[in-house]
Amino acid sequence: MTDQEIFQMADQAGFTHAAVIPADRLEFDPGLRKYCEENLCGNYGKNYSCPPFCGTPAEMRARTEKYKRAWIFQTIGDVGSWENQNSIKEVRDFHNRSSRSLIGSLREKGMKGLAMLAGPCAACEVCMGFNGKPCCHPEEVPSCISAYCMKAEKMAEDAGLEYWCGEGKVAFFSLYLTE
Repeated sequence: MTDQEIFQMADQAGFTHAAVIPADRLEFDPGLRKYCEENLCGNYGKNYSCPPFCGTPAEMRARTEKYKRAWIFQTIGDVGSWENQNSIKEVRDFHNRSSRSLIGSLREKGMKGLAMLAGPCAACEVCMGFNGKPCCHPEEVPSCISAYCMKAEKMAEDAGLEYWCGEGKVAFFSLYLTE
């Protein structure tokens, strides 16, 4: 597939922007794991895509090292106010559904890679991690950019994408690392 075809597919999927950068420009900071450990989202130790299940920061980074390109997909949504958690969730859910669909299409066309979404895996309504049962989709449990301890603001800057979009706007990112 050509880059232009992928950009076109991203546009058709509803993303605000798409970009591609060399994967070796992605930066990681193991110190960012503390934000997962604070469990503000409530998924630490409860979702198989999240720490500690997903692996250590070093293990997560090691998963990325064989890839050459980082496809970045961005959705910017106007939520009116940062307090509007329902609207923020709607934008994130749209972004992740679009990401899963686009990445699935890329895989069907033979483009193998590593997916990262915005927030924990939501393939199941309730992750089996919440009740200690085995994962229903062990072949594909995409972790979020935060679980990888990736510097998302730097990634956006390197790709020429906005990270802070202004009052009442949110930006969500997903990645698909390819060889």
